[in-house]
Amino acid sequence: MKHESKVISIQRGSAFQLDPILSGEEAIILRALAGGLTDRQVCNQLRMNPDTYLRMMRDMREKIGTSDNISLIAWAKDRIQGVDQRIDTAHTRTRLG
Repeated sequence: MKHESKVISIQRGSAFQLDPILSGEEAIILRALAGGLTDRQVCNQLRMNPDTYLRMMRDMREKIGTSDNISLIAWAKDRIQGVDQRIDTAHTRTRLG
């Protein structure tokens, strides 16, 4: 069986923002994790030192008040879904005039 690698394009400086308490880079990391990337894939794509990544994950858990990464990613998925729905609604309104 061929192993398929999940690839999500992530870039520094993205305008996507999950929550005002998070930095842009933190939001990029969480969106990538919520999309299925592994810790290693995120570090590789962002060319980030693993120690820096672990510190940022700890800081994000503290900011949103959770003690584990699963809850952090679930929090991000809820925010992403809400943002995506608002974008879809805005696009529909724009097209309908």
